[in-house]
Amino acid sequence: MSRVARNGGSMNLFLLEDGRLRNEWRFVFSVVVVFAMNYAAGMLAATFGGGRPHLEDVIYRPLVMLLLLGGFAGMARVFDGQESGIPGYLGLPRRGWFRETLRGALMGFVLVFIAILVIAVFCQYDIVKFVLNPRTLKLPAVVVLILLTGAMAEELTFRGYPFQRLVDSLGKVGAIVVLSVLFGAVHLRNPHVSDNRAVQVFAFTNTILVGIVFAIAYLRTKALWFPWGLHFSWNITLGLIFGLPVSGITDFSVLVHARAHGPAWLLGGGYGIEGGALGTAVMLLGLTYVLLFVHPSAEKPKPHLDEPTNRSIQPIGTA
Repeated sequence: MSRVARNGGSMNLFLLEDGRLRNEWRFVFSVVVVFAMNYAAGMLAATFGGGRPHLEDVIYRPLVMLLLLGGFAGMARVFDGQESGIPGYLGLPRRGWFRETLRGALMGFVLVFIAILVIAVFCQYDIVKFVLNPRTLKLPAVVVLILLTGAMAEELTFRGYPFQRLVDSLGKVGAIVVLSVLFGAVHLRNPHVSDNRAVQVFAFTNTILVGIVFAIAYLRTKALWFPWGLHFSWNITLGLIFGLPVSGITDFSVLVHARAHGPAWLLGGGYGIEGGALGTAVMLLGLTYVLLFVHPSAEKPKPHLDEPTNRSIQPIGTA
């Protein structure tokens, strides 16, 4: 159906013919929701965290995840007319959630393990210290909570409702490019990203690349479970298990504290392997796996949201 009114009138810049808000504006409002929820979570974390960064992080990450879920659920109901099955509509269906999360997590572990093996064989990987006491025994649970909820919050932001509406507006390739570039840009604020020009370039490029991997995995599975498992597993394997920086952040190395010695352009220096050519190589392996072995879901495609329909709106993301 043409986007131009049947009576020959000009296209409405805000509304579809059935009265719903256009996908482009739904995307814009979803970006506003992302900023608003992050601001609210940050203010509450600062208020109740008492100036203690670790406590603030424990409050902030789960809270922003819950606020994003609530905000996007409200948008799905108000703007998209979704009255039931909202979790599935947002990319969190019950079907296969454990299997897909586990498959993504295994892939994340394998990719990081390959990177560490390369460092150990061709460069140098040293465990500086291993701290084990009653206090540090409690910290892994905290790190797991932070990384689980933090990874989900990022997936909701960059592969969730905003991405899904952009797919409906620009198509899959356009949405992947826009959100993956934004994903890379957000990480340019991380520690040590500007230590070296090569590191900065690799960090930006690699984060875009992993954003593409996550996005394709979402489009193939029509769910956030696989990219969430991969995202979480990459972070926890690199930080908690092997004790190396995760995109410049060392707070997750609570038991094992390690260093990777080698050229910054290869290993990323203080930023970690995401800021070097080794990170590019393992992420390309991940992309290859997703393209070859993560098969498209067999679900029937939904009608395009720009086309008026009397049927209920179905989850997006056919591939």
